Amino acid sequence: MGSGTLKFIHCADLHLDSPFSGLAETSPSLGSFLRAASFSAFRNAVDCALRNEADFVLVSGDVYDGEDRSVRAQLFFLEQLKRLSDAGIASFIVHGNHDPLSGWELDRDLPPLAHRFGAAEVESVPLTVKGERVGTVHGCSYPVRDVRENLARGFAGRRTEGVNIALLHCNVGGRKGHENYAPCSLDDLRAAGMDYWALGHVHSAEILCHDPLVVYPGNIQGRHIGETGKKGVFSATLGSGSDRPGGRGGVEFIPCDVVRWRKESLSIEGMQRDEELFAAFDRLRDGVRNEAGGRPVILRTTVDGRGKPSALLRRPGFLSGPGGLVESLNQSEEGRSDFVFIESVVDAAASPFDLEALASGNHFVGDFLKEVSAFERRSNLKEGLMEVLAASGVREKLPREVFDRVDALPDDEIASLLRRGTSLALAGLLEGEDDE
Repeated sequence: MGSGTLKFIHCADLHLDSPFSGLAETSPSLGSFLRAASFSAFRNAVDCALRNEADFVLVSGDVYDGEDRSVRAQLFFLEQLKRLSDAGIASFIVHGNHDPLSGWELDRDLPPLAHRFGAAEVESVPLTVKGERVGTVHGCSYPVRDVRENLARGFAGRRTEGVNIALLHCNVGGRKGHENYAPCSLDDLRAAGMDYWALGHVHSAEILCHDPLVVYPGNIQGRHIGETGKKGVFSATLGSGSDRPGGRGGVEFIPCDVVRWRKESLSIEGMQRDEELFAAFDRLRDGVRNEAGGRPVILRTTVDGRGKPSALLRRPGFLSGPGGLVESLNQSEEGRSDFVFIESVVDAAASPFDLEALASGNHFVGDFLKEVSAFERRSNLKEGLMEVLAASGVREKLPREVFDRVDALPDDEIASLLRRGTSLALAGLLEGEDDE
């Protein structure tokens, strides 16, 4: 066995050819840019491996976005593996729930230095660097999408001489927000005696353990507003000396994404004129652009605070739709390489009315606000919304596609709609009182 330090790149969840549905319909040019983003991010990762003269590259599952993987995605992935192979850099790949081995694929050979792990059982292959055996890489792929058994236990007893690295697409500790595929515990991973666990499936970068190194690099490119912040790969090192194989290791996060998702707040506290609102949006966008350092950003803005523009935000058609605020702000970003595209504006501004005083009154408006408050206190706003729609006879009249969209609304969006509806209703009710 050789001695020294091994250098490698660990990436996962490439989701090549992810469609970015929704934004593509909003802006065809943005949709085209986003469709290429997952490809560009992986190319950046390969460039990083070549630039740093990595010894090998690990890909821990979900190479493709779906089982019916596109021809373009397959050809691109093989092309990038060939770039590595031509430079003498080996690559090791497992497949996960999005791209199980049961999915359709082209009948083409992998490059000479690329190895894809099968799914029958954990497979162990020699790790050779510069012609010298330095350890073993272990891994297994998903045979089908829905893998519910603990695959980590299959790695036990497979440790060999030298450095031992394991690739697995899994959910460690039942992390929320991710399907519980190949569930396992950190103790399961430690028990296998590996030096480095190259994990995939969870889309945020995280080091679960330092001895041994147990690492999620996260996905390589954010695909929606729920995947904010930097996305990329881990550049890792492991000692390969005979005194302590796998010791003296460490990881460094390297961003590879080409567009970044971000959430920001904008306060209208104390604003008296609409002009102040537009000026605040300009300042926010300029600040986000400067911090991104030339990388384009897709931004969701939540407007909060109490000010006169709150009435403008609740005006029908003002925020979204043809000629609305979002469309108007985004028009000026067309053609910029460092664009800041506003994905949506969420109205969380305080009502211009003194709701507490109105709710305490013994009148129709007070009764209305008490009903709204009782609805807000429900543990499940979606369930409450469906009950209201059913009681009013609206639910059965909704077209199927509209019902599906309503049913998919998360509680925070239902709460936002409730605030806007309450404000509009109050404006109408109080205006009526004034007229009397």
